[in-house]
Amino acid sequence: MLKTLVVMKRELQENLRNYKTAFLLMFIFGAILMALYTEVGPTADSQSVLDPFFELFAVLCPMIGILTAMDAVVGEREKGTMELVLSKPLSRRSLLLGKFMAYVVMIVPLLVAELIAAYYWAQVSGISQYRWQLPMPPFSQWMTMVAIVTCVSLLFLAITTLISMFAPTTATTALCALVFMAPAHPLGGEFLRQVGLRLNIDSFAGLPVIIKFFLSVFSKYQKFALSFPNDARLTCVSLLIMTLMVLLVASIIFERQNVAFKN
Repeated sequence: MLKTLVVMKRELQENLRNYKTAFLLMFIFGAILMALYTEVGPTADSQSVLDPFFELFAVLCPMIGILTAMDAVVGEREKGTMELVLSKPLSRRSLLLGKFMAYVVMIVPLLVAELIAAYYWAQVSGISQYRWQLPMPPFSQWMTMVAIVTCVSLLFLAITTLISMFAPTTATTALCALVFMAPAHPLGGEFLRQVGLRLNIDSFAGLPVIIKFFLSVFSKYQKFALSFPNDARLTCVSLLIMTLMVLLVASIIFERQNVAFKN
């Protein structure tokens, strides 16, 4: 565990030096400004300020996870530091877990703090009333959204870390990870709608828990879960379980992987 913390500290220091943390800070801040002050705002179906924020961050949070972890393993190969890192008395599992923990420490506080600040700014500035004529949601429901999009980010951190073990370049990692964003895209919602029509299912409410587990990756179901605490909890737990499963697979593969040190 101590070695994992050492890796985490090293990764955090490196990301501070290369301005990745500052970039993530500005990326999230820019997304909030976009949701507040541009035409990305609410649609005719929006019930509260929560809707435009969720629809934007349901797409952006996977991107945050991808941008953060896209150089997790392949970045070490590109910099020529993989051989040096693995020559130290450090298990590959500790290396992978330490990097992931550093990414979590980078993302979660920034995302949570900025979204909470956005809630109070929208409330104090009155933007929900004079610009959108929409009510502010209860703070508890807003925090439900924050919890869900944060869990989505963690899942994409794990997925991108796994992909970076096989991709030849950092850019390839990012491109491959983008494929997994399909459930967050409106086309993912349309896919669910078409499946529901064929199976005569008009609501998520009565579905078995195991089906909801797999639906938790779709932004359409996540939006539904915002209004139902039990579904919201199930969504967060499901996303965290998936994250741990991907991390477990990644660590097992990385332990056995024949890492090429030289290009």
